[in-house]
Amino acid sequence: MDTAVRVADRGVTVDRETIAIGIVDVVLLTGLIMFGQSHHGSLGGPLATLERVAPFLIGWFAMALLAGLYTRVATRSLVETIRITALTWIAAANIGLALRASPYFEGGFHWTFSFVITGFGLLALVSWRFGYVAMRRY
Repeated sequence: MDTAVRVADRGVTVDRETIAIGIVDVVLLTGLIMFGQSHHGSLGGPLATLERVAPFLIGWFAMALLAGLYTRVATRSLVETIRITALTWIAAANIGLALRASPYFEGGFHWTFSFVITGFGLLALVSWRFGYVAMRRY
């Protein structure tokens, strides 16, 4: 039972393009959460904002690494980009909501917020990544 197994190349490289994509993801998620905070009159200082954004960024990067979202496979086709991004965000939003409901982060949990953050996050992330891959390919 000493056979070699070849694993498909997932294009694991960190280049400027990958870093730029990650930065746009962070800016989008942070902006989305800050927009929501400002509409509820709870936009606090930088630490309060960080405390509200952190659970979702932790969930996003944990799931993005597991899903291979920052690899070449994730930007190979429009369908693959949409599929991987959508699944990653749905999982990440659930992790973010669970962390936010824990005693370690402020913000608490209300069931309507789970629909809002999942829906608008899905719209923002899938739209921008779809646009990016479409522009890059054509």
